[in-house]
Amino acid sequence: MSGSKKRTILVVDDSIPTCVKFRFSLERNGYNVLLAHDGITGAKTAMQNLPDLILLDKEMPGMHGFEVSRTLREHHETKGIPILMISAEDDTQEKVRGLEMGADDFISKSIPDEELQSKIKAFLRIKDLQDKLKNESDKLNQIFRYLHEPVAICSKDDHVVLASQVFLSLLRMPRELSQFKTMTEILQVVEIPDDIIAKLRNGCSENVQLTIKIDDTETFLTARTATIALSETEMAMAYVFRDITREVENQRMRADFHSMIAHDLRSPMSVIQGYVSLMATGKTGPINDTQMEFMESVNRKISEMTSLLNDFLDMSKMDAGFVNLKCQDHCLGQLIEEVVEDLGPLANSRNLKVSVNLPPDDLQVHSDPLRLTQILRNLLSNAIKYNVDDGFIRITIIEKDNWARISIADGGIGMPSEELEVLFEPYTRGNSQRKIKGVGLGIVIVKKLVEAHGGIVTVSSQQSKGTTFTFTIPMARYLDDDPSQCDYVQNEDLVEK
Repeated sequence: MSGSKKRTILVVDDSIPTCVKFRFSLERNGYNVLLAHDGITGAKTAMQNLPDLILLDKEMPGMHGFEVSRTLREHHETKGIPILMISAEDDTQEKVRGLEMGADDFISKSIPDEELQSKIKAFLRIKDLQDKLKNESDKLNQIFRYLHEPVAICSKDDHVVLASQVFLSLLRMPRELSQFKTMTEILQVVEIPDDIIAKLRNGCSENVQLTIKIDDTETFLTARTATIALSETEMAMAYVFRDITREVENQRMRADFHSMIAHDLRSPMSVIQGYVSLMATGKTGPINDTQMEFMESVNRKISEMTSLLNDFLDMSKMDAGFVNLKCQDHCLGQLIEEVVEDLGPLANSRNLKVSVNLPPDDLQVHSDPLRLTQILRNLLSNAIKYNVDDGFIRITIIEKDNWARISIADGGIGMPSEELEVLFEPYTRGNSQRKIKGVGLGIVIVKKLVEAHGGIVTVSSQQSKGTTFTFTIPMARYLDDDPSQCDYVQNEDLVEK
């Protein structure tokens, strides 16, 4: 017998001699024994005392043994107690019926004492294991309920089987109600789009940002899901949420502040640039060559500061989630030619050869033309700045899997691997780039704008051998009916690593 505590066994039998026989045998082997001589008394005694095992007679007046067994299995506190049904018969059908009613095994009234003790010990060992598992499960449930993050576990049919208190409080949902809801129903109530719900139900290892509205209050969350095993045969889906409302609000406040600062700085710079340009025309009086050179230098510096402010403002807006795209169908080749023409003088100043390889058919893409121009200008101007004199720039466009893939390769100074690792981090610039002016925002902005279109950016580079940036933009003819949307599923196979 496990442990020092004496185990209690309930004997329910209307036969006094049988009760005396079992009581003598059980007490001799160290058990406490409770007796009941009818089914109703037996069921009440079991519910009140919660014995470790029950010996239950099948045939009794009033409440039949099968009915007692069924009743105890329906009661939460007694459903795990082993029940050995006592029978004077050896009818297989009756045994099957008893097992279906909740009995764990059948024993004969004339069972040898040694066999009885072996059966009891075996079933008590099973009960000990079940109790241990239940205790561990109860501990985990208590820990889970009081997690500091909104977490829920859903069964295979999407019903919530376990939820942290934070999750229930976030959705203003009583725990009793959550047990009757599917996760799909819960998310639909807070107006999560069906495609996002389907994505989470299928398993999503990357965070998806959600906006829910409860009582006219917006809450911002991230969510991800993972398949877990509740048992050897039962799978479930774990939903892990994180409330990022305060972070989003802080980002928006920073964006508003940065926008205000940028506006306040750009306004006086525009005035200064206007006066300098007016002076350069000679309308304020004659100027000599030295003065003209100084004014041109001032104009260049103002343009550089304006460009830096624009990048800074764009970055602040994107961090706050304000990437408003105005997508439309347009010709990719024509837009690229315009960008190349605009930056032609800068490339010619270093005697760079720029080649554009377009497919034979015009590629129609669906994107924001202004933002796509910004992407191309940033990448192409970088290819010019970080190139070598008399070098080359090669722009290649191909169509692959419903996406336009644009590569911009140069034969410039390149980057070592340690600089590639931090390339897409804001305000970070490699040692080889410090001789060239900038704050390291251009490439980060490129990445955010491409991802806002649903695309992917990759880069490959070797020091002293050049760099290749590749990004993807969705093709126009594979869009849904609503051309104003730029929501696309990323496909990492589109870009060659």
